[in-house]
Amino acid sequence: MRLVRYNPFNELGFWGNSFNDFFNDSLFNTKADEPWYPAVDILNEKDNVVLNVELPGVKKEDISVNIEDRVLTIKGERKFEDEEKKDNYFRKERAYGSFKRSFSLSDDILIDEVNADFKDGVLKLTLKKDNTKEEVKQITIN
Repeated sequence: MRLVRYNPFNELGFWGNSFNDFFNDSLFNTKADEPWYPAVDILNEKDNVVLNVELPGVKKEDISVNIEDRVLTIKGERKFEDEEKKDNYFRKERAYGSFKRSFSLSDDILIDEVNADFKDGVLKLTLKKDNTKEEVKQITIN
């Protein structure tokens, strides 16, 4: 497994002005030109790593998944459906617009064996592990 140095400033865009917005009662993004960040559950199983990405209201055609330089990137867009012409909302909390999430993959992930399923607004990515590699290498002391 490759160690990736944690940098808290990488996700700074996620927080934005959340502290100030909390007091302004506008914590949720409703602008179509600002990114939003879907929730992701990551499960570490014996033979696989499974990512469950919540994407309610996103069409399968609007989702892109790719791997480049051992970085898995999920991006897409939830489009604003403006069919209802009434502006009598009491509160509008659903986020619209583009999103992008990236994850560094460890060396034991087989990038050629990734399975993606999209059902009921959840994108499930199954990444197969290479279990043939030795987890522990014994070092002989001279």
